[in-house]
Amino acid sequence: MTEMRTRSRWLVFGLALGVPAAAAEPVSFDRDVLPLLEKRCNQCHRPEKQRGGLDLTRIETMRRGGDELGAAIVAGKPDESPLIQVLTGAIEPKMPDKGDPLAAGEIDLLRRWIAEGAKDDSPLFAAEEVAFFEKAIRPVLAARCFKCHAGEEPEHDLSLASRHGILAGGSRGPAAVAGHPEQSLLVKAIRQTGELRMPRNGDRLSEAEVTAFERWIELGLPWPANEKVLARERRFTISDADRDHWAFRPLPKDLPADWNLDAALRTRSEPVGLSPSSESGRYALLRRATYDLIGYPPTSEEIEAFVNDGAEGAFEKVVDRLLASPHFGWRWGRHWLDYTRNGSTGQPTRGPALDADRYALWVARCFNEDRPWDWFARVHLAGDLMPGFTGEDYSIDQALAAAVPLNGPRTFEKAETETFVLMDKLDEGIEFLGRSLLGISLECARCHDHKFDPISQRDYYALLGYFQSSGYAPVPTETATRSEAAAAAEAYRMEVSEKARLHGFIRRQGLLLNVGGGGRVKQWQETRPALLAPMWRRLHELEIEVLRAERHAAETSGSAGLAKDLALAITDREEKLKRSDTPDYDVSAFKEMGYFISGHKSQLGLIKRAEALGRQDLAGELKRHADYWEAERQRWGERSTFGGYAKTDPEVAELARASDRIAEIASVLPANPDQPWVTPRPGYLYVRVDGGLRRAEDLAPFDEKAKAEGLQFNSDNANRVFLHPWFIGDSRLLDRGDVLYPDELVTRGTPVFFGESDGTAKGSGRLQLAEWLTAPESVQAALVARTAVNRAWLQLFGEALCRSPKELGRLGESPELPEVLDGLAAEFVREGWSMKRLLRRIVLSEAYRRGTAVEDSVFSKDGPNRLFARQNVRRLDYEAVANTVSWWRTGKRVEGPIRDAEIARHFDAPSPYDLTERRVVSITATQALFMMNHPEAAMGLAGELIERLGVKADASLADSLEALCLAIFQRPPTPAESEQALAFVERCRAASGKPDPRSEVLEFAGLLLCANEAIYLE
Repeated sequence: MTEMRTRSRWLVFGLALGVPAAAAEPVSFDRDVLPLLEKRCNQCHRPEKQRGGLDLTRIETMRRGGDELGAAIVAGKPDESPLIQVLTGAIEPKMPDKGDPLAAGEIDLLRRWIAEGAKDDSPLFAAEEVAFFEKAIRPVLAARCFKCHAGEEPEHDLSLASRHGILAGGSRGPAAVAGHPEQSLLVKAIRQTGELRMPRNGDRLSEAEVTAFERWIELGLPWPANEKVLARERRFTISDADRDHWAFRPLPKDLPADWNLDAALRTRSEPVGLSPSSESGRYALLRRATYDLIGYPPTSEEIEAFVNDGAEGAFEKVVDRLLASPHFGWRWGRHWLDYTRNGSTGQPTRGPALDADRYALWVARCFNEDRPWDWFARVHLAGDLMPGFTGEDYSIDQALAAAVPLNGPRTFEKAETETFVLMDKLDEGIEFLGRSLLGISLECARCHDHKFDPISQRDYYALLGYFQSSGYAPVPTETATRSEAAAAAEAYRMEVSEKARLHGFIRRQGLLLNVGGGGRVKQWQETRPALLAPMWRRLHELEIEVLRAERHAAETSGSAGLAKDLALAITDREEKLKRSDTPDYDVSAFKEMGYFISGHKSQLGLIKRAEALGRQDLAGELKRHADYWEAERQRWGERSTFGGYAKTDPEVAELARASDRIAEIASVLPANPDQPWVTPRPGYLYVRVDGGLRRAEDLAPFDEKAKAEGLQFNSDNANRVFLHPWFIGDSRLLDRGDVLYPDELVTRGTPVFFGESDGTAKGSGRLQLAEWLTAPESVQAALVARTAVNRAWLQLFGEALCRSPKELGRLGESPELPEVLDGLAAEFVREGWSMKRLLRRIVLSEAYRRGTAVEDSVFSKDGPNRLFARQNVRRLDYEAVANTVSWWRTGKRVEGPIRDAEIARHFDAPSPYDLTERRVVSITATQALFMMNHPEAAMGLAGELIERLGVKADASLADSLEALCLAIFQRPPTPAESEQALAFVERCRAASGKPDPRSEVLEFAGLLLCANEAIYLE
């Protein structure tokens, strides 16, 4: 194969340079021409897709040619052959139509073949050889290879769907050399003897299958003459490797009743000679557990109680106390919020204004009450369709939780009128189901079958139907039943629908009145500039007056440069007034004029500038101008709306009544449908409801119906979507995920790999989807359990058992300890999906209680600590740092989040836009500089801490040191630290020449607060 590759490379290089020596060997139609055409031309020119009537897969169809240019080749005359002419651009259309032009060497190859007579040297295979292919090769290619190496965009540019695609090969060169299996890359890949191992992820072919491929290549790759290509599309297959993947297996049923986490860990660490670290000291262990379970440091009273408790089970009592703390729910609820895009909503670029604070409170309550995790997962899909946890018919909080998948980073504006926006928002719901709940990347199948996991593109769109059939609506917070919630959502929709209908009526009639009056709107607008010019001129005279006052103030203060700039501005404005230039008026011009007078965002308006100068006379006149121009803006809008008439004109009385009704509806609507990112009225929440949006392309029939009823809308008017029933149905499969190429409807259902659903969705079908998600003993429920357990381990050890917490599928990393993860997940399910029991089991284990110190000999065997023979040193996350700073200051543990923008900026607060797999933990100089230099950081905190601890003004550092260390490090000082404190005092007194106990304690406390130990766990 090496010789063949070398010859081929030099052949192409020689052709590109026009080296005559390359022509020594005749060009082969079978070996050279057909593979090139298959790779570059046959996407459009094949039997089933003959663009221009041309098929380039057989020599007889090339000679027959297409509909326009006749025969594609003229034997012996390459320059007269249309194939060469379109490839070189000599005639139109230049080919290929899509993709890069053929290289000069490739065109020269075709030119030489035609010049040599365009001969067909395709081999003829015996019937028994073709039968061998059909029996031993074709089924394996279809089942094991076409998933990645077929279709128009095969991986690594290698198509195994045709004989000539195999001979042409891909980015790594030819896949096979006819007659030479030992030189063929395909054989090396399926034998898995080198770096390239196919099929991927260890899903090996049997020895008999490999031997069959070797025999097939040795025979010259026999192929049926009547079937040039086996499949143009990739085949979705579910392999044994998919079924055997550690995360896609059911949880173990035969787990012993006394299964032990530490014993399971030892079975992996002992054989490799890993000696586990000794148990942490009591101070470090208490500090670690307290931070991990409630996000705060232990108090001095809690430290004393634990350290002095010599009874067996002392640590168990600590853990039970922490799990029972109300702070536990806030701490562990915050971990979950990382997988909901942090619960942050209410921005035009995000989603509807969900009540993030109420949701976070509900999540904390769920953790504190230890509500089962399988129930918790289901609620996030169908909480609005489920009974309340305590038995009530409807829970508004559950309905709010079910709306959380709507909260994504992509734009939410124009979701009603732009299909690509709607599709992106629906895609975020699929991502939430996959990444947040199942721990796999379902969203990867939007454009094509998942390249790693057994999720097809059809599976993706089957799931998408559940989300497209759902939406959101404002519902009263006091709603008690599902029927009441449905009625509230329907009432809202009907009010919005009426408002939309009235808008359509006014627009249609206004257009008719305008056209009927010969352009009455424009006629009215043309009368305004003459009336507005004096006011416009006076406004700019007032601006000049303000500028003169500002120049005078600058001169008075000695700001010569500013005064000079203002003088130039005054001259410029005066010149414009002399020319009497007036703007072109329209509604947007009046809006900008309002900003100019009154200010907007960072723009400082003339009124505020005048007031800052003490010129109330100017400010008063400018306020009158602001009112005038705003009234003019209203007049222009009114005339445009009513076809050139004023609203009070009798000719538009009916339209005026419709306008008043719109205002009346808007005043009572519980939310603004045009700005769903704005919080609903008090007493209402945006929650999940059944009924979603249609594709914009599907609105055409409704638009026609509206026109027939005398209504009219712009194509991008969101109001029109409310003139038809909510969408509940199946989603369209999009070719390559592109909204411009919708294909067939795909029945709502669950991925085939997990067991097909019956396809009878009730309503949106989300309730059935939720029930499917955690069906007992199912593979998907096992995934949900493994995902929850893996993330719990991550929070307690700083690293997960599977180190890709959002991706347990074949795209992610494989854990070294799958049996530990499986055991914990099985126990988790067996104990009722109790998160508190799971955490208690882990925190009480020897593995969790171990110290972080490690001997060199042990470290050399497992430096990354993948077998968890020791604990990991961890920096506190943002919330724990914020909690600690607040606690240092006040001595109180706050129920709920501490929001501190400075700490968030320096200590890696999570992004509010992403599903956060793991927290970023940075170590930067700005963190230390913030702690040392910020007025509210080290020294400010030190003063507040000393005050809170009751340190007397004349207390020495030696007398205060233990209280400081207990508050900051949650342990007493070491002898070395006591000596360092004494030395510090001596240096301070030597420098100042006198003792100052208060200053010494304050400064040393500031140093302790800046120490690494204050924000790290060991």
